[in-house]
Amino acid sequence: MILISSYVMQHNPEYFDQPESFIPERFVNNFMKSLPAFAYFPFGGGPRVCIGNHFAIKEAVFVLACIAKRYRIKLAPDHHEVTPLPSLTLRPKMDCAWC
Repeated sequence: MILISSYVMQHNPEYFDQPESFIPERFVNNFMKSLPAFAYFPFGGGPRVCIGNHFAIKEAVFVLACIAKRYRIKLAPDHHEVTPLPSLTLRPKMDCAWC
């Protein structure tokens, strides 16, 4: 079995400037076309690529636009660093007593 981590690839400084920073603007101006194949693959790739990938991206843009139109999002005063928990999917590690 071979596992290729999209998280590791998408944090590779060879392909992404400041890979640990949240910079959504990096994807404008056809940035995706400048990347080699599979440097960015949030929905897998090849013959087993997720069939809902185009819908998911369009839906995410729509949802984020609706949220940004109505709310101003900011960190809570007592925020903490998010620790990634790699599993079948990547999610934040929950460090709370009731989780």
